[in-house]
Amino acid sequence: MKKNLFFDVGQTLAHPKTGNWFITPNFYNILGDIDLDIILSSEAKCMHLLDERTINTEDEEFDMFCKYYEALLREMNYPDITTEKIRALAYDNVFNDEKIELFPDVEKLLKALSKDYDLYIISNAWPSTYRLLKHLGIYELFTGVFISSTFGFTKDDKTLFEIALTDIDPDDKNYFIDDRIDLVEMSLEYGFVPILIDREYDDETTYIKIHNLKELKDALDIMDKK
Repeated sequence: MKKNLFFDVGQTLAHPKTGNWFITPNFYNILGDIDLDIILSSEAKCMHLLDERTINTEDEEFDMFCKYYEALLREMNYPDITTEKIRALAYDNVFNDEKIELFPDVEKLLKALSKDYDLYIISNAWPSTYRLLKHLGIYELFTGVFISSTFGFTKDDKTLFEIALTDIDPDDKNYFIDDRIDLVEMSLEYGFVPILIDREYDDETTYIKIHNLKELKDALDIMDKK
């Protein structure tokens, strides 16, 4: 029997340097100063434009974000909307490798965990995530990477769980680590040992909860000795 760890990416292994996935590193350089509350309220009204299920290439991802940022600027009543600025924002989101960074504990502990577990990623994300994982230096640590947009299903659809488990031996022991309680709960349906990683909010939960990968390793050491 093998033991497998399935990780989410955002807020589990990595986070946006700006603190917001859609406020890119050059966002303010491109647009100038904008009140954060206006950005956030406008973001919420435009998120449906990122719901396209199947995005296979970074060029398709770029086109999607062009539509998103055009809508965002209009929702913000931005006074100087140009194609150049829209494309600059979309390019910064899709192709800027510096927009994301690992949490400090991640690289060292993934390498340690990979000695005893097969590592997988299952994430609601877009094609650029593959490139970003390589840029971050952790892609090669994973036996499989399942990014929702390239399969046309998200974890919320449940089908992505089924796809990720296709080649997994039914007798294997599988752990699922995510920062969303609803997805952690959903993973139970597929036989995962659910683990909530809560790096920010300290939410209440009945599931195993960790705050970082060091706590994950400690918890796994205890569970696998039982």
